[in-house]
Amino acid sequence: MDLGLTGKVAMVTGASRGLGRAMAHALADEGMCVSVCARTQRTLTEAVAALTQTGSAPRPAMGFAGDVTKAENAQRWVEETLKKFGGIDVLVNNAGAARPGALAEIPESAWQEQFDLNLFAPVRLARLCAPHMEKRGGGAIINIGSIYGRESGGPLTYNASKAALHSFTKMLAREYAPKNIRVNTIAPGSILTAGGNWERRFRDNPAFEKDFIGHEMPAGRLGRPEEVAYAVVMLASPRASWIMGASIPVDGAQGRSIL
Repeated sequence: MDLGLTGKVAMVTGASRGLGRAMAHALADEGMCVSVCARTQRTLTEAVAALTQTGSAPRPAMGFAGDVTKAENAQRWVEETLKKFGGIDVLVNNAGAARPGALAEIPESAWQEQFDLNLFAPVRLARLCAPHMEKRGGGAIINIGSIYGRESGGPLTYNASKAALHSFTKMLAREYAPKNIRVNTIAPGSILTAGGNWERRFRDNPAFEKDFIGHEMPAGRLGRPEEVAYAVVMLASPRASWIMGASIPVDGAQGRSIL
């Protein structure tokens, strides 16, 4: 099936590893020009090299090293993407983090950092990118939330900021629908990534791995990055034209929310 993405331009945050890297590859596989952003230059350079060299022919891609919680970095990334590719069709707000701890243990500065990354950076990038999508007749903004933005679970700061992201998505979808800009959230469950948190925790405590999967994962395993990436491709495609304001779990039935 032709998903109608060939030649279109996608921007992906947090794309040097894990979920973001898988998303960038999946979008590039559909013929998109991909602009990826991450904070660490070394891992970003490796990710862009892998992205452009995959397949029989070089693929159009670029990288921008910067922290998108900083307004000037977000602005520069958008400007450099426009300069290289001439427009923006898809924005994937993937970058995110969790700060564990009880309420009394978490300083106010940590709350601000979590909301800056998990909520305010997507808000800023949506504001910057939407006018350019409108010029091209529409586009898609895909926010990567969490099952713990739909229900209780995870660290306090993570749950609160991801819940806010889901709420923002729903309201923004109603605002942008007349402009043919579709805004949706994907809510991953626990995903096993190379070098990621789950890999480290399971390596350090095999008994915890067995217990966690037995109690939390009905499918008997954690998800894979490419399984989330395929959902991103689906929502990026114009064929998903009537999916707006949705929160789509990609979790192997891990989540317990009925909505």
